[in-house]
Amino acid sequence: MAERPGAVLDYGAFQHPPSPLFRDYVAGAPAVRRFYEGGQWDLDALAAAAQTTASFGHPRKALAEALARQQVARAAEQAAGQARRLAEDGTAALVTGQQAVLFGGPLYVLYKAVAAVKVARLLADRSGRPVIPVFWVASDDHDFAEVRSVSVLDEAGQIVTVRYVPDREPVGEPAARIVLDSNITALIEELGRALPAGLNRDGLLARLSECYRPGATLSGAFACFLSSLIPELVVFDPSDPALKALMLPVMERELRENSPTSRLADQRGKELLAAGYHQQVPVRPGFLNLFLYAEGQRRALASQNAHIEVRGTGRRLALEEALGRLQAQAADWSPGVLLRPLAQDHVLPTAAYVGGPAEVAYHAQITPSYAHFGIPRPVLMPRPSLTLVEPAQARALEAEGLTLPDLQEDPQTILGRWVRETHPEMEAAFSRLREAVEREMEHVETTLGELDPTLRGAADATRGRILHQIEGLREKATRALKKRDQARAERLRRTRDALLPGGSFQERGLGLVSLLARHGDGIVGLVGERMDPWARGHQVVYL
Repeated sequence: MAERPGAVLDYGAFQHPPSPLFRDYVAGAPAVRRFYEGGQWDLDALAAAAQTTASFGHPRKALAEALARQQVARAAEQAAGQARRLAEDGTAALVTGQQAVLFGGPLYVLYKAVAAVKVARLLADRSGRPVIPVFWVASDDHDFAEVRSVSVLDEAGQIVTVRYVPDREPVGEPAARIVLDSNITALIEELGRALPAGLNRDGLLARLSECYRPGATLSGAFACFLSSLIPELVVFDPSDPALKALMLPVMERELRENSPTSRLADQRGKELLAAGYHQQVPVRPGFLNLFLYAEGQRRALASQNAHIEVRGTGRRLALEEALGRLQAQAADWSPGVLLRPLAQDHVLPTAAYVGGPAEVAYHAQITPSYAHFGIPRPVLMPRPSLTLVEPAQARALEAEGLTLPDLQEDPQTILGRWVRETHPEMEAAFSRLREAVEREMEHVETTLGELDPTLRGAADATRGRILHQIEGLREKATRALKKRDQARAERLRRTRDALLPGGSFQERGLGLVSLLARHGDGIVGLVGERMDPWARGHQVVYL
């Protein structure tokens, strides 16, 4: 089964595909090219971008020193060596990123990281220059609800969700300032009870306990876990004051020029809507793409009459006062979604960024800002989208003649179809019965109608009741047959939960710890081998 070739499915085969903008970008449709400066994302485009960014004045020495220090603090020596190479002229970065998530987050986090490593190697071979894979942890993000839980498959193949509930609920706090309490230890124990037993599980739990421990920050724990999983990956935590200081020119310009990113994104958003696409980031008039940590929360900033309003506090700062505070306390400031890529690519010599559907969509609004800020725009690579199929699941699909998209149907609908296919004699008998009732009742209606026209309606209603009772009897017979084949029904349930949990893509519905517990660290390399970073659709990979 390991040699079974995979497949690439069109996103249109799924009930809830990514947006048309993302799908057209992946396909290279002419309609989207003007929103992405051509939209090419092959190796030639990456090599050209690597050459362009090499000549930009990135703060290489300070960047390399701070990043190497971060890696050493996590005992990630290989990554530290990689980070030091960013000080060299000509070295490029292949970047991806994600919010800091509980226990490593969903599977697509792993796919982003693995894709960055794989494409970095390919680009280095193609360009002849060093290319360093970098994972940007969005440690300034403050949406705790999005990152506090993860779902796994238990021993019986059931979906189990574990959720972190601290003693004090963080409200508006960035992940870099959320300190894990003792409840995280109990949650790892709960995760252990949910995961299938074995050496892989025990090793995984030990690693999680080292990273997600009381006293660690949520972003620090996530960075620790990711670093331990992929040794050559440079994990970048932008909340580091030394790194935040390197972003000052971008944040200062956003503040001084009253959010040029918002003006440009708003105009581009209107162009996207006119072209029949969606606007990923609705622009709020008067707001900056910049946040300030104040009174224990990450606060949005609004600009009015040369003053900066710190939302939720009632405080207003004169522009020059805000600029002075930014220079003095850069660590308290952080870019918003439309400014973050500019801060990232001002600091890093980014040749390409691996992004998911939402990131690809909002980059269509950001593209004009790169020219405005004078920052080289990296190539935007769609994140590889994968479903991993284990041998037992592949056998189940083959035995039942199902494809991955077929599993989007409700399991009871699939089971009903199986019953009809397996017991055609029952369906034929009920079909004959319905036909006989229709035929004979038609004669009855005609006869009664000739006798007394008012009886025709009564006969028609009687026919409806008889057919309804026949259908009820057929449904009872179907349920009885389904119940007789519980093993088959259970296999369908397990297969669907593993491949399309809750009807959504596996990569979103299951945590990467679920995969590691079953297969160990070796699965990371295998995913890298089987992944095609240039695929223009959803990949089905057989393990």
